[in-house]
Amino acid sequence: MIFDGAKWISNGVRQYVGTSEGIYSNPSPYFRKDFQVKGGLVKATLYASSKGIYEAYVNDAYAGDELFTPGFTNYGKLILYQEYDVTDKLKKGKNSVGAVLSEGWYAGELAYQKKQYFGTWPLCLVMKLVLEYKDGTTEEIVTDSSFKTTTGRILASSFLDGEVVDNRLPESYEMFDLGMSTEDWDSAVEEGSDFSLLKPQEEEPIRFRHRLKGMLIGHDKGDIYDFGQNTAGVVYMKVKAVEDTKITVRHGEMLDDGKLYTANLRRARCIDEYICRKGKQILTPTFTFHGFRYAEVIIEGDADIIEIYMNVCHNDLARAGYLETSSELVNKIYTNTLWSQRSNFISVPTDCPQRDERLGWTGDAQIFAMTAMYNADCKAFFARYLRDLRLDQRPDGAVTDVVPDLYGLTGAGTAAWADAVTVIPYHHYLMYGDKTILEDNVEAMKKWIACMKENSEGLIRPAVGYGDWLSIEDDTDKSVLATAYFAHSTDITAKVLRILGEDASEYEALSAEVKAAFRAAFVDENGVIKGDTQTSYLLGLAFDICEDRALCFEHLLRTLERKNWRLSTGFVGVRFLLPVLTDMGRADIAYKLLLSEEYPSWGFTVKNGATSIWERWNSYTPETGFGNVGMNSFNHYSLGSCVEWMYSRMVGIRPATPGFGKVLIHPYTDPENRITYAKASYDSEQGLIDVSWEIEEGVVVLQVYKPADLEAEYVIDGEIVSVTIDGEEAPMSFAGDAEEVEIRYIPAK
Repeated sequence: MIFDGAKWISNGVRQYVGTSEGIYSNPSPYFRKDFQVKGGLVKATLYASSKGIYEAYVNDAYAGDELFTPGFTNYGKLILYQEYDVTDKLKKGKNSVGAVLSEGWYAGELAYQKKQYFGTWPLCLVMKLVLEYKDGTTEEIVTDSSFKTTTGRILASSFLDGEVVDNRLPESYEMFDLGMSTEDWDSAVEEGSDFSLLKPQEEEPIRFRHRLKGMLIGHDKGDIYDFGQNTAGVVYMKVKAVEDTKITVRHGEMLDDGKLYTANLRRARCIDEYICRKGKQILTPTFTFHGFRYAEVIIEGDADIIEIYMNVCHNDLARAGYLETSSELVNKIYTNTLWSQRSNFISVPTDCPQRDERLGWTGDAQIFAMTAMYNADCKAFFARYLRDLRLDQRPDGAVTDVVPDLYGLTGAGTAAWADAVTVIPYHHYLMYGDKTILEDNVEAMKKWIACMKENSEGLIRPAVGYGDWLSIEDDTDKSVLATAYFAHSTDITAKVLRILGEDASEYEALSAEVKAAFRAAFVDENGVIKGDTQTSYLLGLAFDICEDRALCFEHLLRTLERKNWRLSTGFVGVRFLLPVLTDMGRADIAYKLLLSEEYPSWGFTVKNGATSIWERWNSYTPETGFGNVGMNSFNHYSLGSCVEWMYSRMVGIRPATPGFGKVLIHPYTDPENRITYAKASYDSEQGLIDVSWEIEEGVVVLQVYKPADLEAEYVIDGEIVSVTIDGEEAPMSFAGDAEEVEIRYIPAK
């Protein structure tokens, strides 16, 4: 094992000794060892992990630029470790190595119960520094009792409650400067050498990726700053202060009558506090983040703010997709979704970044997975999340509602949540084409199918769970939804087995039986599904359950008309709304819903100031004000699943074969020309695909750029006027193999 010879070390503190009011956290321990480097150093590699979260240093330089390492996992089953190339941070002679720790996900209070779910004190560190020399020799510096430990400027730190920092004490990097003596530091305590749970981090780390300038907009107890975007991050301030000045930073997503709105944070304190030294200094936390757009800075003493920014953090996933249309409303829905994805891709796909929750809800993740993969390269990110999911899968096959699982907080085996085990791997395969993801998850899929079958009566699933979460006065029967997902996950499992060359007959037969049971139990002689909701018909069509698709679609249209052509779906149903309408020939209604600014709609949230996707359609309304503070986030990505439709239907970029081995180009333009152009690019596994269309005097001008060796399948809904390939007119039959194509056509009515 990579850490052989090392020990887990701690500062020996095994109980709460903190002194910061409102934060259940001990002062952050620092660990350091000084050592000698010979001449002829060729390479230096640092391996590190912790029970807690850590920031590693070599001399007075941060070993990397990652945040919140080693990441959010079920620490009882998996702990990640990181690898850093620190060659250029060392010099011949005396050097130092070490880290500063905080409770983080391991021993910090988590979620709305504010409990320590995975561990408690002591916080532990493990490190190995491998030095390779020109003469072929190596040296290893490992954590053991020879490391020194103390506490410093970080008095308390919590994801939910914030951080308390005494800026009169040395900066963290100064604690590792060779001029800082460790004579009065204590010796570290060895805590064993069991490294069996350690695995390397393979997904992209969390980093600071954007900086937003704060604008002073008002005053309450302190000055209120607007950073222009609701997202996740920390306030970064440069101040000039008088010694002992206290500066408090409060965070909120919204304003209420000019004051910071924090009621929706529930039990999350979300406050950072600083005691200033004399002179100019930087104030920003190390081991926390907040979900906010606004911050209130309260100064007790004398200080001037020279600069104030928001540093935005998220997993550093490469941007894969870009999209733009002639509609500023649609563009805003798209960018709001991008920001909500960024805000909630912090180690795992979380529900929200601000309140006392921030959990990896499986239902949210599976609904949003395709949108996420169009927006960014999520290949490693979702592979890691699925590994965590498998680790937490119950012995009976039930998948937990949140991953990593917080024991006793939520349940398991919930329809549309547990189905993440089938949906995400299959969508991952469609987008990236790597069968490994199917091989890794197929047994977990089978276990989940067996669990559903065991916990059904006549193949009908019970009416339990969250249902079509946050639907609008149109509650879909939970048994209908659960049985539909039973059929859907069984279908997916059968497809996966066929892809892997295995016998799928058992699951194909079971899927047919579940669909038949669904129809017998829930569909009457007139084709009405029990409950008669938009989502029930959407699932019937999307999951190919209804035998008479035309009749099922008529009922869907009827339920939309009944709502005056407004949606009533929750976040489970909404993912299928625009694709089903479009695929069934009613793109006009899909565009009508997308472009609506009436409640409930995406446009309604934009009209009311949203810069990210709201949790509820009615998180805020001018008539009733803020929604129920018991659950009212203004930064949830789930309802942003409509962006998948923008890429795949509006612009028309879809994988015709897994991993875009062949691309399907099938755009659906707006029949009423409310949107006159749309363009998108997607950086697929086969290269960049760029598609745009524009309407010129009733003619659609479709332009496609793609790698020459990527075959395209075109579906054009209308009368083709001309085809130009690489600048010259050509027959349509040549378009599939061409690099640059322009097709002019008159769209079908």
